[in-house]
Amino acid sequence: MISRIMHHAAMHCLRQKGRLNMRLPISRTLRRNRNIIICFTLIILTVDAVFLAINYVSLKETLSSSLLQQARRHQDEFKLNLKMAYSSMLQISTMITTSSELGQNLLNEEAAGRQEQNPPPEDQSAAASARRKTYQFGSMENKPTPLSESSYSWMRGVTPIWVVDPATKGQVYVGSLEVSTSFKEIVQLYSKLFRVDAAVLLGREHVRNKMWNPATKAYFERHPEANHYVEVSTSWELLQKILPKLFVKENYQTDKAELFFENSKYYSVYYFPLMDYQMATDEEEYADPVGFLLIWEDVTDQLARSATNFLVNIILAVLAFVFIEAGLIWILNRENRLSVAEQCAAVDELTGLFNRRYLDDVLDNELSRAEKSRDTPLSLIICDVDYFKRYNDTYGHKTGDDCLRKISDCLRQQGRRSSDCVARYGGEEFVIVLPRTDLSAAMDIAETARRAVAELGIPHASSDILPVVTITLGVACTAHLAEYDNLFEAADRNLYLAKNRGRNRVEPERVSLPARRIAA
Repeated sequence: MISRIMHHAAMHCLRQKGRLNMRLPISRTLRRNRNIIICFTLIILTVDAVFLAINYVSLKETLSSSLLQQARRHQDEFKLNLKMAYSSMLQISTMITTSSELGQNLLNEEAAGRQEQNPPPEDQSAAASARRKTYQFGSMENKPTPLSESSYSWMRGVTPIWVVDPATKGQVYVGSLEVSTSFKEIVQLYSKLFRVDAAVLLGREHVRNKMWNPATKAYFERHPEANHYVEVSTSWELLQKILPKLFVKENYQTDKAELFFENSKYYSVYYFPLMDYQMATDEEEYADPVGFLLIWEDVTDQLARSATNFLVNIILAVLAFVFIEAGLIWILNRENRLSVAEQCAAVDELTGLFNRRYLDDVLDNELSRAEKSRDTPLSLIICDVDYFKRYNDTYGHKTGDDCLRKISDCLRQQGRRSSDCVARYGGEEFVIVLPRTDLSAAMDIAETARRAVAELGIPHASSDILPVVTITLGVACTAHLAEYDNLFEAADRNLYLAKNRGRNRVEPERVSLPARRIAA
């Protein structure tokens, strides 16, 4: 795009103004504008990339934080369910034990047992304890199932039963009432209420010490590498896929929710330790965890929303880049057109050299620079085509225009430096500005130009000098001016002096100093 703009601008100026002087800085301006647009483009791309990187990290952190908060909320919900279940069992057992009929029946059974047997005194306490009964309410299922292949762990609410003995009128302990439930009911109810999947996994040592039975023993014999025993799971199929990929810490504590991809869905997986409620009245009393609860839930929709948000940010960043880039290109195109128009306005339409307006600006700038640095000379050459009016009268103005174009091309070649300026001053007069060039070097350039024009061999039958077109040149240098002299007036005075001395010559004719052009 930028290359096309540069090519269009250059071709437009060439078509409108003919061949340009090599000093014309249009291409330099275009290169500068191109470099500016490239720099701005790189800056915008960098800003966009940084924006997207920050946005990606922010979204990722936000998603991780959100998943962790959800997981910890599920942890609190499960703990609350456990406490509620334990509280409910205590309430039920307490309510039942307040029945005087139940206590009286137990007391009567104990009295009947004493009448039937009369053990020795040392065995009476043991016999009484053996006759006391425990009533259990809740699930009594105790057989292996396809999900866990175990007998379930129990949560128990136990309340002692005390009655008034009619014989002694005192409180007598006759037994205890136990209301219990298993993790199977709790986990399944929890999963249904909160729409998550969960599994209870018990540590190998806890299983060995507290619930070693044929089922658990057979499980560890089949899986000697296993460190945990699956007590219950709401989705055994997913658990078998997730568990091998999950790294579980020894203390069962984690500070993040893991993401797993299974069955074309994303799952957030979190675990936390399970404590032994037996023989503990407060959570702070729990010692080492007996296992952990594993929770996983489908977060595919949540990840899809995050991905959509990031995609929207990408689209916005791309659109912003496109709009800003389009604006920059439009500004560049406008600046290039203005630059081309401005610089084309400084070019003579006939010859393609700089015109008098541009020459005045260049000469003023170079004179100011020369005044600031008096050791740096500035030379000026004024050229005039000999008997050009006669040439037009003899050959016509169209041929005269062609003649001026040929002379312009010849003079253009004398300005070899980028700082040299060749301009058409008006009519058949031309001016060459040579910065950092002393009088001797300027004289050499002027003499070379005079010979080059004569060697063009343009016929001029009306000339009093030669039968070809020739030029006369006046040269002046700031290093050889009197205090009252003006550079342009000095060169013009030398031009008229050369004309009076026969034309087709350079004035001043001889310079004693060696030719020298100071390096740019």
